[in-house]
Amino acid sequence: MADSLGLVKVTVVQGKNLVIRDFKSSDPYVIVKLGNQTAKTRVINSCLNPVWNEELCFSLTEPVEILNLQVFDKDRFKADDKMGHAHLNLQPLISAGRLRQVLGVSSGVTTLRKAIPSSDNCLAVDSTIGCTNGEVVQDVWLRLSDVESGEIELKIKLINPPPVAPSK
Repeated sequence: MADSLGLVKVTVVQGKNLVIRDFKSSDPYVIVKLGNQTAKTRVINSCLNPVWNEELCFSLTEPVEILNLQVFDKDRFKADDKMGHAHLNLQPLISAGRLRQVLGVSSGVTTLRKAIPSSDNCLAVDSTIGCTNGEVVQDVWLRLSDVESGEIELKIKLINPPPVAPSK
C-alpha cells in the first residue's frame, strides 16, 4: 500500500512561444498526469502564448511519481496535434517540505532549495523551492520536448505534507 504524502496543487499558469499547428496559430490545452491521475486545462483558441491560470489537484503517494505534461492543439475534425511534452521530478519538492518541517519554518518567505536545468529535467531556467507563509511552493518554466519551441509555466504547491518521523 502506498503511503500518502498529502496533495500537490499544480497551477498551469501560461504557455510561451508555442508552435503553430493550424494555419496561423494553435488552440492549445495541457494534460497533466501524476501516476494514474490525469487532469486537463481548457482550450485557449487561436493563441501561441496562452494564459490558463488553472489549478489542478493531485494526491501524492510514496514512491513519488514524475509529473508529466503534454500540450495539444485542439482540432475539430481530426486527431488533436501534439505540441510537445515535459516532465518534472517532484522529489525535490517533497524533500523541501520535510526540510521546512525540520526547520520549523511557518511564516515569512524562505528559500529551501534550488533546482537548475540539466539533461535530467525539462527546466528552462533555475527554479526555487521555498516556503511562503507556511506553504512549500515551486515556480517552474518547463521547456517542451520533441517540438521546435515552447515553454510552460507551472506553480506547484505542496499541501498537508506528512509529519517528519521523530529521530531515535
